[in-house]
Amino acid sequence: MKLFLTILLLTFTITCKSQSDPEKVKNEKSTDLKPPFKNQGEQEDYWAQELFKKEYKKQHYSKFIGEIITTDGKIKFGKVQYIELFDSNSDYNLIFEKGLFYPDILNAISLQIGSLEELEFLSNNPKVKRFRFWLYRPNMANPQVYLFELTNEKANEKTDWKSFIKNAQLTFVKSGWIII
Repeated sequence: MKLFLTILLLTFTITCKSQSDPEKVKNEKSTDLKPPFKNQGEQEDYWAQELFKKEYKKQHYSKFIGEIITTDGKIKFGKVQYIELFDSNSDYNLIFEKGLFYPDILNAISLQIGSLEELEFLSNNPKVKRFRFWLYRPNMANPQVYLFELTNEKANEKTDWKSFIKNAQLTFVKSGWIII
């Protein structure tokens, strides 16, 4: 029995290793995410990464032609279409106010969009910005994730947000997964 316990103790002592090895700790976010994940956010970033890797096909969408008015938290496109934005950085409203993204792109009259965020880890090119948002549809309990890309061929590392949007074009839109 003593021999068994000694072997068991030696096995655990030799094979156990510190969890905080300073040589292997990384502080920067990887641009190529892989499982296992620490949380749901990392899982969704991975799904976004994989969607762009596997399903990306550059397209060119035209800007909205017509009057665009922002009132009461809604961005109206012409007389009928509108987008309601919430829970997002207000700087991103320019994407819609400049007519880059509008309801007709998703074959809709109205859209409720929340949690819009830039996915900076998916592009190291200053001419390309990629985004994710949650789309809330009537009569559906859970929102659906959509991903899209804006491209500005004139942009560089010094281009500010307003200048980027001024010359940007929508170059990719794809539905992702359902939030449960």
